[in-house]
Amino acid sequence: MHDADQVLMRRLQEGDDGAFEVLVHKYQGLVLSLARRYLGSRYSGVEDVAQKVFIRVYRARMTYQPKAKVKTWLYSIAVNACLNEIRHLRAEKNRRVSAFTAVFGDGPDGDGGPRAFEDERSEVPSGSLEGEEVAARVRYAVDRLPEQQRLALVLSRFHHCSYQDVAAAMDTTVPAVKSLLTRARENLRKQLRDLVDVEMENASAEREGNS
Repeated sequence: MHDADQVLMRRLQEGDDGAFEVLVHKYQGLVLSLARRYLGSRYSGVEDVAQKVFIRVYRARMTYQPKAKVKTWLYSIAVNACLNEIRHLRAEKNRRVSAFTAVFGDGPDGDGGPRAFEDERSEVPSGSLEGEEVAARVRYAVDRLPEQQRLALVLSRFHHCSYQDVAAAMDTTVPAVKSLLTRARENLRKQLRDLVDVEMENASAEREGNS
């Protein structure tokens, strides 16, 4: 066994808790990054989710098989933790909205729920599309993607995972991952059509200026 991570996992399985500390130190940044990108940087429970991931890693240490990359195995645990958190937040939000409407009737917007319970990440900065505002538009568009598309995109684009590793982390197939990524890109193009048009105009103007 020559893979350093697999050596650490074998040591952990044999009772060496120091190996677990090394794994946490090595991968806590990646897990936090995944949780922030998936749940949103403004979500206050990101660190709690990351902590849950490593608790699950420790508890599931004996189930790890050397045929899988440790990083991919850890990503799969992180993915499930993020999905569970999303489902919990959605259920809690629905419960709160139901309780509100049961007492007060339909929300002030006529859509069955009050503005107070909307996801704060849905706010999009107004004004010129420059710098941080462009980045905010992109984050907003990614947040609006369906869960599986968003997760595949985060793992592939932001964590540079291969199709095979994304498939393993999401417990699906490579063709399914490619399909998710294709649909994600199509949805992003639709949401960010104005930005794409601006970029194309700028590129065209630059080409004409250099000709």
